[in-house]
Amino acid sequence: MDSKEKELREKWNTINYYSGGALKLSVKHPLEWYVRYATPEHKSVVIVSQKALKKIDSSKCIDASCNQRKDGKYAISFTLMDRKQEDVFITMTGDIIEYSNVDTDDIALLKVLRRYNAWLKLLDHKSNAILGSNTQKGLIGELLFLKEKLEAGMAPSIALAGWVGPEGADQDFVYADCWHEIKATGISSVGISISSVEQLDRDDDGELVVYRIDKCAPDYPESFTLYGLVHNIIDLISQRGENPDELVLKLGSAGYIDMKEYDKQHFRMSSKQIFSVSDSFPKIRRSDIPAEITNAEYQINIPSIKNWEKQ
Repeated sequence: MDSKEKELREKWNTINYYSGGALKLSVKHPLEWYVRYATPEHKSVVIVSQKALKKIDSSKCIDASCNQRKDGKYAISFTLMDRKQEDVFITMTGDIIEYSNVDTDDIALLKVLRRYNAWLKLLDHKSNAILGSNTQKGLIGELLFLKEKLEAGMAPSIALAGWVGPEGADQDFVYADCWHEIKATGISSVGISISSVEQLDRDDDGELVVYRIDKCAPDYPESFTLYGLVHNIIDLISQRGENPDELVLKLGSAGYIDMKEYDKQHFRMSSKQIFSVSDSFPKIRRSDIPAEITNAEYQINIPSIKNWEKQ
């Protein structure tokens, strides 16, 4: 537990709801941060700012509001409605404080909103904020591909703009010259899952990229963690003089929030295969499916598509 999370817990434990009031956090930040209880059962974080947030979303987990005070300042409140999410709510608050700790209150407020929106989906749909092992492996595959694009010299803004999978697109990456569907599977697996007809059914040619990714011990040669991979990519983007905020937002859409828990499990990538998805590639086509069938999932046997592998 870091110092911010520790202070948050201590402040809330100190407050007596029936006595009223709020306690200010000691963090150095362009915005003022307070903790209080909205009700005896509901913890709340309050930001005091010179400016208002015009639009801030609430959810079944967090009630968010922005109200002007008598002194003309604005109180922006985040109140936890689902007590089962208390640990994640505290982690979220500490993370938002750190992420938004910049020079000016205007930019800080914008970063608060961005980071909060990234957390909101996780708090709404998960009992905890940690992705499952298979989901982590899938994300690792996409991040390895993104990292390769950056290391090959592609501008970060273009590389990130082409990563459309987290936004619900049919393919994971779509660029002007080619589209790429990324799959992560274990070293002993002989099949990959295609989750929709549209994943491989396009008029233009693309690529199916298969990474062999498995869990391993921390001392395994060239092992890495999801957390380490994310920060490696953040460094690559920053070294090119660009802001990694877009990466953070994409990761949030993919269900990932930067936490040390992702630095525990180590993985290894043993191989990578690229297959050309042309008109002759074995796939289910929308035109071959009766209109009454709206979707289909299927498996592809990897050894059987050797003829389409790029060397």
